[in-house]
Amino acid sequence: MSRRAWLLTWAMLCLAGLTATAWFQAAASAPEARPERHIKAECREFMPEIEDRMHVAKSNSKGEGSLLVVSPPGVDCSDDLHNFLRDAR
Repeated sequence: MSRRAWLLTWAMLCLAGLTATAWFQAAASAPEARPERHIKAECREFMPEIEDRMHVAKSNSKGEGSLLVVSPPGVDCSDDLHNFLRDAR
């Protein structure tokens, strides 16, 4: 092979190696983002009230007590409320 062919082959291999290295590093360092939870619109409007109740309960208690949460009438927010309260701890 001629000198030019060797140089071109060597340059292509280097470029392929650099591309593969960059691709592997980008794939390895991708942050694992938590998927955004879907919350029903009726429940989303209800969440700020729950947050206010939690802040009041925490400020009035000495680390003990409970909080009663009731979903709006006609809407099942049990799963959304469970996830919200679990994340709020």
